[in-house]
Formats: sequence, structure tokens, C-alpha cells
Amino acid sequence: MISILVFLGKLLFKIKKIMNKLIHLYLQNFYKRKMKNIGRGVYFNGISQITGIQEITVGNNVHIGNNAYIRAEGGLYIGDNTHISRNVVIYTHNHNYEGELLPYDKTHKFRKVLIEENVWIGINVVILPGTHIKEGAIIGAGAVVSGVVDKCGIYGAHLSTKINSRDVNHYERLKIQRAFGGKQGKPLQ
Repeated sequence: MISILVFLGKLLFKIKKIMNKLIHLYLQNFYKRKMKNIGRGVYFNGISQITGIQEITVGNNVHIGNNAYIRAEGGLYIGDNTHISRNVVIYTHNHNYEGELLPYDKTHKFRKVLIEENVWIGINVVILPGTHIKEGAIIGAGAVVSGVVDKCGIYGAHLSTKINSRDVNHYERLKIQRAFGGKQGKPLQ
């Protein structure tokens, strides 16, 4: 009896693994057909909710974690070698509070979000309309991001406090060497 349960458990695990791969392949194909432009080596880990998909441009070797919520109607650019963790929220528009109704009307204000190359965005980050994250920046877990984020800046959950900066010389050397991390930080082949 126990061996049958073990067998069924292993079988269900394998079926789940196959289903996840099929879902991933379907979503990858869907995203590639619908996005404005999508590079090579783009990986969506799991299911995300994306609107305005036709306004998204994604570079090469971009990884987006499970359960991302992206409202891209205002335009979204994600540069090469950018890794975005799970549960990230990106908004490119907001309600128009200066419209004809209070507190807001049905119109929206659209502002593009620009995420440059070699950026790492941690879990549960919220990126607001009009944000520009410059290359090499790291955004820590739980941050709410708006405005301009410095090149190679490292920011925690409270963005007004810059935690540190990357060693710019080291960063530039790795960039010239094309030493980019792939899926889960493994060297890109």
C-alpha cells in the first residue's frame, strides 16, 4: 500500500513538472508574439498578470519571477541582463485625479517606465509610473520605486536612503567582459 502511494506521489510530481514546462512554453510563445520587442534568453518563471503587453520591449537575458503584476499601457522598457524577482508590481499609468470627477475620473495619465541593463530587482518591489532605473542598480526587497534611481546604486525598502553603490570599476570590467548571470545567477552560456 505504501509503495503504491509513493509511486502515485512521484507520478503526480512528474506530471506537475511537465505541466509547468508546458505552461511556460505556452506563455513564452504568447509573450513573444504579443510584445513590441523581446530579446533572446527571456525567461518568465511562472504565471504573471500583464496588461498593455504590446507596449513592452524586453532585452536579452531577462528573467521575470512568478506572479509579476505589470500594467504596461504607458510603455515599459527592460534592458539586457535584468533580473526581476517574484511578486514585483510595475505600473506605467495612474488615475487622473485632475480630471472631471472626484477623487478621479475614468481617464489615466501614462508615463513610461525605463529599466536599464544589468539591473536586479528584489522580491515584492513596486515600481511606479515614470520611474527610470539606471544601469547596474539593485533594488532591495519590498521597495517602492519612483523617480530616477542612480547608476549602480543599491537601494533598500526605503528608497530615500541609498545603502551603498556597486564598485563602478568592477561593474564596468564585468560589463566589458560580457560576464552576465543567466537563470538563477548561473554564468550565461
